[in-house]
Amino acid sequence: MGQEILWLSKHQKEAEKFSGRWIAILKDRIIASGDSVKAVMQEVEKKGIKELPLVMKVPRKDEEAYIL
Repeated sequence: MGQEILWLSKHQKEAEKFSGRWIAILKDRIIASGDSVKAVMQEVEKKGIKELPLVMKVPRKDEEAYIL
């Protein structure tokens, strides 16, 4: 999971495009996004990805960050 956090720290502008939404990051890219954790994980499963991604909500400017 360290690789995903490192990628996120270097690509905050890219992640900000998903403000207010949940995203899944695997290695060096965003692999799914949605309005809920469930929607994101369904997209990950649909793509046949077996590895567990870093899942987080990209906070709006007035919100705290949450990482699962």
